[in-house]
Amino acid sequence: MVDNIWTEFARSYDAICSQLNCYRRMAAKVLRDTEGRKYVIDAGCGTGLLSQPLVERGQTVVGFDNNPAMLGLALSKQARAPEEARRRWKVLEGDVRTFPREVPGEADAVLLNNVLFYVREPERVLRQCLGHLKPGGVVIATGPRQRPDLRKVMTNSIEEWKAEGRWDEPLRAATAYHVDLTRRLVTDPNEMVTFFEPEALVDTLRRLGFSRALAADGDDYYGENYYVCMAR
Repeated sequence: MVDNIWTEFARSYDAICSQLNCYRRMAAKVLRDTEGRKYVIDAGCGTGLLSQPLVERGQTVVGFDNNPAMLGLALSKQARAPEEARRRWKVLEGDVRTFPREVPGEADAVLLNNVLFYVREPERVLRQCLGHLKPGGVVIATGPRQRPDLRKVMTNSIEEWKAEGRWDEPLRAATAYHVDLTRRLVTDPNEMVTFFEPEALVDTLRRLGFSRALAADGDDYYGENYYVCMAR
């Protein structure tokens, strides 16, 4: 387990990300591209923010993370789920560079949501995804195209919240805390180490053995993030 900046992020991650329209638009793509895919691996699952709606939709999800605070929140969500959903949702300790042994292969999809920017050897992670997917299964990867422009993301988000009447005091307080942590994250060269343009990630995945891109764009988070869905 790794006690790092994500331990502090755990306090505000769900509260802010779940409210960000740019996050919701990205999550909608994930839900679209995992529709009908029964077994999903959520690699670097964090607080389980993406795992939960997949389980609620009836899918089987195995998520894992290496930060104790983020993982603790995912485990809490799993524990509060109805019994039938808990049977389809496994939450494990683990590192994306070497998937835990308890993670079954033959997955229909593997998620890497804002994961690759944190690893210096992204191809090692992508090979793990390839090895755990059934033929025709997909990897879905999201993340920053370059060191993110935090001001642009938050300015646009706050303007949307104001227009929707959601910019209240609790959200202001949570945002202030979250933005302070995010500023530290995006300015520390040891915290964010790997960036991709969508076309470059598609080329990398194809070279590693993936066959075809089902989606690839750089639209998310107001143009700051890529989204790639590619089939084995």
